[in-house]
Order: sequence, then structure tokens, then C-alpha cells
Amino acid sequence: MAAWGTHIPQPSVHDEFSYLLASDTFAHGRLTNPTHPMWTHFESMHIIQRPSYASKYPPAQGLILAAGQVAGGHPIVGVWLSAGLACAAIHWMLLGWVPPRWALLGALIVLARIGIPSYWSQSYWGGWAAALGGALVFGAVRRLVRRPRVSDSLVLGVGLAVLANSRPYEGLVLSLPAVALLGACLLRERDLLKRITLVRTLLPTGILLACTVTAMAFYNWRVTGSAVELPYRVHERTYATKPFFLWQQPRPMPEYRHEVMRAFQMKELEVYKRQQTFAGFLQEIRRYKGNELFRFYLGRPGALLLVALPWVLRNRWMGFVALACVILGAGLLL
Repeated sequence: MAAWGTHIPQPSVHDEFSYLLASDTFAHGRLTNPTHPMWTHFESMHIIQRPSYASKYPPAQGLILAAGQVAGGHPIVGVWLSAGLACAAIHWMLLGWVPPRWALLGALIVLARIGIPSYWSQSYWGGWAAALGGALVFGAVRRLVRRPRVSDSLVLGVGLAVLANSRPYEGLVLSLPAVALLGACLLRERDLLKRITLVRTLLPTGILLACTVTAMAFYNWRVTGSAVELPYRVHERTYATKPFFLWQQPRPMPEYRHEVMRAFQMKELEVYKRQQTFAGFLQEIRRYKGNELFRFYLGRPGALLLVALPWVLRNRWMGFVALACVILGAGLLL
């Protein structure tokens, strides 16, 4: 994309229009919108019409866009602000794991590779919210293991809250190793006073998570009518035939009032069915889950960094990071 930051990106992907609906809804002080009397004529991708009119996605990206719409006059301002915050959080995270010079280099690589030119920063599709949450979680965990502090406990709670409201499934998979590490350190600590200190330090995380769950339940209730029913589930049950995970069976074919929506869902179902065979599963890994993710995060220049991996893994903390990446990758393959 030429001349970054000199023009307003135009939305072109279905997801973007769904996020922009959430942005406009939040910017006007509403959690959702009433169903239009003629809603059957206004159905669109990744949007629910009943029991209310809203985006199917968790609210984090919509809130980011709404902040930009209110403070800067346009949703893209929120995208750019979230990119800056996430890059700063990544630098802060790296300071807990590696020496300062490597932390700065890592943050600059992220800024140059993703922070400026990628669609995360030049569209409304999202990505930075989850990156921000993940950076806060892993930066806080490393510091809590070294020295329990209330401030880092609060950062951990904020990171988990951001993940829960941006990429709930991926955030859960990514958080499991971090929580397991804290649990292992707690059980291994033989000094009773230090153990009590760590438990007390983690209390703010628990309080923040309780507030987050309450807020999420209220949001779900306002949008779907049920505190435990996510808008995403309402949308999939209404329109989609493909299941969430590879071991699940396709849902019954819903009633489609628009051919374009039926065609879109059938294409999604084809991708699911292609992965039901071992050969198709490997092909999908090579084509998208491996190829595109590798190209986005690293690319050929960044792949040179993998040469140092055998030396890096000699450090036990880096081994933990590699394990967390493997667990997240396995979760994505499902």
C-alpha cells in the first residue's frame, strides 16, 4: 500500500464491515442496535440481525475503532493508535525476557514488518488487539515469576481481558502455558512467606478477571438475550454449516434468503471438508496455516533468524517460549 498514513483505507473485506458496525454502535453509546422491521432485506456477512442487530465478533476491535472514531474523527485512527500501543507493549514484554538491546531490535522488527505496512495497520480487520493482550500476558508472567508485584498482576489481568474480548479461543490456548508456569512456580516455592506473597500478588488478576467476566456476560445479554450466549455462536447457528473444530460434524443447512450468503457459507464448508482427509489437512497446512502465517510473521528475510534457534533453545526460558508457540500452533491446526 503506497503512501502509508496519507489516506484513509477503504474497507473491502466482510470482516471489516462487521467491525465498523461495532465501531459505529459503540461510538454512539450503544452496545447493540434494535432489529430493523425489514431485517431480511439487510442481512450481511458476519452480522447478526436477531435478537438484535450487531457484529458477531467480540467487542475489543470495535471498541478500538470506536475510540478512533470519537477521538480522531475516523475509525482508522483507533487502528493506528492500537498499533503503536501493541508495539510498545511488545518492547515491554521483550525487556522481561531478553537484554535491552535485543528487546529494542525485536520491537523494531515488529514495527517494520507488521506495524506499518501490514493489513493489521492499514485496514479495519484487526490483529493488534490480540497482539497487545498477548504481549501484556507474557511480559507480566515473566516479571511475576522473577519478582511478584501488584502492578504486574494488574497488567496480567488486563492482558487476559483483552485476549478474552478479541480472540477468545486463541487467547485461551496461548494463556494456558503462562498460567501453568505461574502454577508451577507457586507449587515449587518452599518458602511459605514467598508463596503467600505470590498468592496475594495474583489476587488483583482474579478481581480483574471477575469484573471482565461480569462485563462480558452483560454485553452478551444485551446483544443475544443470554449472558452465556456469544454473538459469534448466534451467527454460526443462524448462518453457518461448518463446525468450529475439525472433529465436529457439519450443522444442518439453514434457510438462506440471499444466494450470495449461501455461496459464501458453502465455500466455507468446502474448506472444512477438504481437511477431513489427511492429504487435504496437510494441503491446508501448507497453503494457509503454514504458508501464509509464515509469510506474514517472518517472510524470507526473517527466516534467517531461525538459524540461531538451536543456540537460543539452550536457555530454559526460551524453551518455554518455544513450547508455548507449539501449543498455540497445535490449537490453530484444530
